[in-house]
Order: sequence, then C-alpha cells, then structure tokens
Amino acid sequence: HLLDKKNVDMLTSHKVFTEKELESRCEIMLDNYCKTVVIEANTMSDMVRKQILPAVEKYLGEVSKTALTKQQVAPNASSVYEKETITKLSALTEQIFVACKDLETAVIRLAESKNTIEESYAIRDTVLGKMSALRAAVDEAETLTDETYWPFPSYCDLLFGVR
Repeated sequence: HLLDKKNVDMLTSHKVFTEKELESRCEIMLDNYCKTVVIEANTMSDMVRKQILPAVEKYLGEVSKTALTKQQVAPNASSVYEKETITKLSALTEQIFVACKDLETAVIRLAESKNTIEESYAIRDTVLGKMSALRAAVDEAETLTDETYWPFPSYCDLLFGVR
C-alpha cells in the first residue's frame, strides 16, 4: 500500500519522500520478500525430499515388517493398526511428493514474471498456497510417524525444551 495514491500524496506533500523514492523503496521491499519466500520454498522442498520422505518411508518399512511378522507368527492376530497406518502413510507420502513437485514447479515458474510486482503476486497467489498444502500433509504424516524416525524436534520438544 506504499504506492497507494493517498499515501504517495501525503508523503510527497510533506516532502518525506519523492515518488521515485517511494517506488524504489517498494521495489526493494518486494524484491526482498520474493527472495525470502523463494529461499523458504526451496528449503522446504529440500527438507521434504532429503529428510521427511525418507524418514516416513523408513518407518513405513518397519511397520510393514511388523505386520508381516505378526501374520506369520500368529495368522489370526489382528493387524488393523499396522494396515491402517501403512495405508494412511502411503497415501500421505504420495500427497507430500506431489505437493513438493507442485511447489518446485511454482517456484520455477516465478522466473516467467516480468517484474518484481508480478512475481510477488505469483508468490501470494500460488507459492504460499502450495507451501501451506505441503505443510498440512507433512504435519499429518508427523502425527502418524514414530518420533524416533522423525528427523526434527516435535512440537512438544520445542514447547518443553530441546536439550
């Protein structure tokens, strides 16, 4: 809103800034915003691909082995928990993978922006939503994954102190 007419009129009439100075300030702030969000999106993608998906897959493998062993040792034993966990986490890993690819594509498409304002709108309208969708799927996967497999401190760890 820095370049809204009423703000420009007020700031230029009191000789706080010239219109060119306001445009320059706006350009610098938007450029900083865009670079920051792109770094966050790339970091998110990197964390998902290198840490979160491998951790969930490792846990899925362990639960699968447990279910298989349980059925071999006691064929009549229930393995509902294991089967539901496997089904849900498998669906979530696919959802996370697709959301991660969507985010990466959206970040790449930012290069098509003609200027910083257009890029900031693309971030607001596309990238932030894709980051939120990815975060929601990862958060849900975290609730189903054994904490010993999770590569980051849990919310409880953060709230009550990481040692």
